[in-house]
Amino acid sequence: MIRRNVLLVLAGLLAASCLPPHRDAWSQTPEATRGIGILFPGKPPEAASPGIPPVDLFRLFLDALAKRGYVQGKNLAVQFRIGEYEQLPALAKELERLKVEAIWVIGTRGTRIVQEAVKRTPLVVYSCDPFEHVTKLSRPGSNVTGTTCMTTELSPKRLELLRELLPSARRVVFFGDPADAPEGWRLTREAAAKLGVAIQLVSYKNRDGIPAALQQVARIKPDAVFVYPDVMQDPDRLAEFWVRHALPSVNAFPFYAEAGGLMAYGAVTAEISAMMGGQVASILDGVRPGDIPFQRATQFHLVINRKTAKALGIAVPQSMLLRANRVIE
Repeated sequence: MIRRNVLLVLAGLLAASCLPPHRDAWSQTPEATRGIGILFPGKPPEAASPGIPPVDLFRLFLDALAKRGYVQGKNLAVQFRIGEYEQLPALAKELERLKVEAIWVIGTRGTRIVQEAVKRTPLVVYSCDPFEHVTKLSRPGSNVTGTTCMTTELSPKRLELLRELLPSARRVVFFGDPADAPEGWRLTREAAAKLGVAIQLVSYKNRDGIPAALQQVARIKPDAVFVYPDVMQDPDRLAEFWVRHALPSVNAFPFYAEAGGLMAYGAVTAEISAMMGGQVASILDGVRPGDIPFQRATQFHLVINRKTAKALGIAVPQSMLLRANRVIE
């Protein structure tokens, strides 16, 4: 369901990206049209791209722009591009040739790649770790601003919640792409040492490496899996794999728990989307990206999939159920 809804939204964005890209064409519309780009790491929608953020991320981003007076199809043209990591530089250059006024980039690793290719066009980035991209949050001072979901900084908290749910868990696998989460891996290791948890990294370098990494996790048979979220992951398939192999898992984003993962603790999509839509609107208003503070999420939700817990034979403590923002029965 998540993937199907996302593909419908992507189809709409791709259709919108067919609006005239050149300014001489834009000038023919009744109201001057502004152009922005959205750049996402992944496979094209026709290939049933996994791992794309939930539909609300895109819809609420465009809603935030509309509240500032920039309405898709009226005075806003959206150029959407999606490709594997090695394709991102060329796609970013293509967006620059179309003279978009800002590019919204999703993902930590993808943002680093695009930053190397794009030095002048404003970049508004959605990243798990802002300090991978800027040195100062209040005034980034370059062509980059954005919002962080604070997934990296909240890694220790997420591991603490996993131990609270599973007090007997001593062997935990950190599942992720180290190039996408170097600081997240470091902070999780430090937290594991304090909690008396032996943590082991199972990594992959790209989407094609995920199946082999999953099989490695199955062979290790840990007590639980700490999933560092990545745009290359497919929430539905991961959740199904963890349950099939009786592996409790924790993730950062609520939509992973909705897909069938055991638990998630992380930023609220609506707040992130509104922040980023507002930042892009400010750039369209004429503010330089280096003068727009890099924002941090302030709202976080704990989501517990009680249905998955029952399937895994896990009794969720009442204290956690009372603190959860959502319990999926």
